[in-house]
Amino acid sequence: MGEERPDRAPSTQVGTPPSRVPPGTSLGEKLSTSVGIIAAMVLAVLVNLLVARHYKRWDWTQGGLYTLSDATVSTLRALEEPIRVYVLLSEADPLTLSVRHLLDAYRAETTRLEVDVTDPDRRPAEFLAVQQRYGVVAGKTEDGRIVTDAAIIVARGDRPHFLTASDLVEVEDEDDLRARPRLEQALTGAIRSVLRTDRPRVCFASGHGEKSIEVGGAGGLAALKDRLNKNNYEVVALGGGRGGHDHGDDGHDHGDDEEPGAAPEEPAPEVDLGRCRVLVLAEPSQPVPPRDVARYRAFIEQGGSALLALGPVPDESDQRYVDLGLSGLLAVAGVELRSDFVFELDPKLRSTQGFGETFSPLVRPHPITEGLVKAADQGLGPMLTVASSLAPTTSGPVAPAPLLVTSDRAFGMVDFFGWARDPSEPQPRDGDHRGPLTVAYAAELPKPAGSSAAHGPRVVVVSSPSALYGANWQSPELRGTAVFVESALSWLAASPPMLDIPDKPAVTAGLRLSEDSLAGIFRYVVVYMPLAAALLGLAVHLARRGSERRPGDKGGPGSPAGRGSPGGTEREGAS
Repeated sequence: MGEERPDRAPSTQVGTPPSRVPPGTSLGEKLSTSVGIIAAMVLAVLVNLLVARHYKRWDWTQGGLYTLSDATVSTLRALEEPIRVYVLLSEADPLTLSVRHLLDAYRAETTRLEVDVTDPDRRPAEFLAVQQRYGVVAGKTEDGRIVTDAAIIVARGDRPHFLTASDLVEVEDEDDLRARPRLEQALTGAIRSVLRTDRPRVCFASGHGEKSIEVGGAGGLAALKDRLNKNNYEVVALGGGRGGHDHGDDGHDHGDDEEPGAAPEEPAPEVDLGRCRVLVLAEPSQPVPPRDVARYRAFIEQGGSALLALGPVPDESDQRYVDLGLSGLLAVAGVELRSDFVFELDPKLRSTQGFGETFSPLVRPHPITEGLVKAADQGLGPMLTVASSLAPTTSGPVAPAPLLVTSDRAFGMVDFFGWARDPSEPQPRDGDHRGPLTVAYAAELPKPAGSSAAHGPRVVVVSSPSALYGANWQSPELRGTAVFVESALSWLAASPPMLDIPDKPAVTAGLRLSEDSLAGIFRYVVVYMPLAAALLGLAVHLARRGSERRPGDKGGPGSPAGRGSPGGTEREGAS
């Protein structure tokens, strides 16, 4: 009693705060702790700076909706002045979130892209300023929402490019409500549009049986024209045969193909060929008059560029090929067109249909084919149908560079019409041209005297007119041919490569509900689902109740066994 226990620590003085530093801590340990904290703070700042410099996003969407193509990345990184993007979509619009995510990916590649998201419903004052500056047409729906004729405005200074909702999404099947996103194509195309200060003119020759650039479909040229227009090229049709300089000395056409008394065909509008950047001669089916050949050749020799898409043209009797009279024009590029019909016998390159007249030629390195060479492992390659072979001449000013060649198993059949009378699996014979055969050449001529151009005249010759057909821009299987033609035209015009962004996969953009479907949904939501939940809850309650032990049962909480051991008494205290 009253004896102090040795194991009890002495009480501290009231009001004295306990020490926060453990006893025995030296000044060096304190300093080491402080240095560690400061080093951790510096490391955190450096990590944040590193992350900011090397920004990385991951795209887990189906089809890589927010993964930018090489064309977009190169366009963004080449920006030299600010580009402003006005997003005029409301928060409730289903496109708003996708547009914002995509623009975040754009801004990760450049600091010169300024994005302004203006909700017309929530920020009417800011929208009014944009509307007055760029002349946006707007109206209100019955529920009071503001709708505009432009979903996005891409502007460089006071030069705008408007994008509508139909530019951002392509509806494939209205009945199935499937849509294909085209956000990247539209945005990157708009940026390129406001950046370009000139519109290279591409002139299509006419008057010699060429297809009109207004003809659509799989075999027309309208798809190519539309593609050029969307890439800021000016596309015009040259008057040929009947128009402009193609008249005779008296200004009238003296051809024999008009019926007596028939009204003369209205001449094509005259176009100054000298103002053209590129001349396109696409599949003439009639002999080209010498005056036109001389005109086209003078255009090239004076600094112009040309794309010549020619092929075998049978005459009306199907006995021989038509002499198009273009040897003098082809000689400028150091190329001649042979009178044969190419068959590809390599099963890896020929189509499974036909006799080998449809084939995929091998690509040779050149600035035109650079994209195709890089994407060769992805199966991206051109496809041609009905071609003749090309050969270099010894009298050309330069040696042409091969672009597309066949395999060594291909051959050019000279007596095609004899074989066509009783067609069978084609086999090369004596006199045929053995592979490998060239079906596309490119040539760059020396610069004309006194020319200040960065390069000389350029010529591309393709021995299959199918390269220009609209099917190449309509069928994903023929996309490689479209890429080849676009690259050739860009090289000829000395312009940046055309925008080539693969289509994203189509997705279901909505849900169509009938009255019966709505009634069924109402029954499931209001009746069936609550009833099922109630029945499930009742079953769980009954199962739990049956598993509980009632009072008085053996081992239950109210039984003697539950209160203590048999024959013993409960211990009520410590002894």
